[in-house]
Amino acid sequence: MNLRQNLNRIEKLHALILARRTCAPKELAERLGISRATLYKLIDDLSSLDLPIEYSRKHETFFYKKEVNQTISFKVETIDEPEELKKINGGNLTFSAPSNFSDGRNIPLYPYFANTKSQAAGF
Repeated sequence: MNLRQNLNRIEKLHALILARRTCAPKELAERLGISRATLYKLIDDLSSLDLPIEYSRKHETFFYKKEVNQTISFKVETIDEPEELKKINGGNLTFSAPSNFSDGRNIPLYPYFANTKSQAAGF
């Protein structure tokens, strides 16, 4: 299953749970074109977002235990402009080693975060 299919299934499952229209797990899995195990993995994914999902045997449907105001969506956008790419900062971790230890000896490396003036103690 590719990422787009998985996200579409999560969005559809979320909408069905909101509407309390999921049906029994076996039927729901067939409706989504997945196995029951995969269905429960998707439900676990939703639960990991702090969505309180429960199942009613009486009504044969999954539902949210409390009101949920969460929108689940996925957007892919291509960025072609170099200036726009420069604005994206995913962060990084850089290790600094003083030049006097460049003879190959084992030295401890202390992390410091890029774009900060402070460095780890001892350097």
